[in-house]
Amino acid sequence: MRLVSSPLAKASLGEDIERKTRRMVPSEDGLGSIETFTLRNYSAGLSGLFWRNFFGPPFVRMFGERLVSLPEDCRKPLGEELVLVQPYELPTEAGTAQGDARERALIEQLGPGCFYDHEHHTPPTRLPALEHLSKVIH
Repeated sequence: MRLVSSPLAKASLGEDIERKTRRMVPSEDGLGSIETFTLRNYSAGLSGLFWRNFFGPPFVRMFGERLVSLPEDCRKPLGEELVLVQPYELPTEAGTAQGDARERALIEQLGPGCFYDHEHHTPPTRLPALEHLSKVIH
């Protein structure tokens, strides 16, 4: 994350990343459907929680005390405004009833407005403040 100046990193099985970051929508011409992104990138918010979520300063600030209040079994501070959130022990738990329930509970605690709503296909209403990153990158 530090090497490429990214405030976010995630790790999960490919199918879990795929189901949270892409969706099928009807084609404009009415013939079939096309694949599209739920969100283009982290500046538009978060598409969900994954097996391992590494949140850097903009996300730590956005979540604030809500992040600190997560159960210790799924939250691990890693130093200077870097926090690992791991909803479940194994990546294979993603997409299971238990895994999905744990993700929903943590999203509710962190603030559902920070995440893409997959049920209603609506983008997040709370976004991280990324202004200072553009100064660092450019």
